Amino acid sequence: MTDALLSPAEAARDLCISEKHLRALTVAGEIPYVNVGLGGKRETRRYDPGDIEAFRQARTISAAKLPSARLPRLFIDASDFQARLDARRKRRP
Repeated sequence: MTDALLSPAEAARDLCISEKHLRALTVAGEIPYVNVGLGGKRETRRYDPGDIEAFRQARTISAAKLPSARLPRLFIDASDFQARLDARRKRRP
């Protein structure tokens, strides 16, 4: 049994995005669609659930690929900080 094609509203809901965002992704060629309409002026778009899942998998980022949340540790000498603060205070009128 084949999967039924999804309407734009269903595909957008499945991806947790707006229909406007889905249209933009479709126009950009990121998500393929099936034209089921007969009219030449306006297409009637439907989306294959497999294409939606493939898009989701392609956009999924694993934790291993994420940049490290830890910032590099910078060691600041408190006396250096105090010297800079004193110098700044001396420059004030």
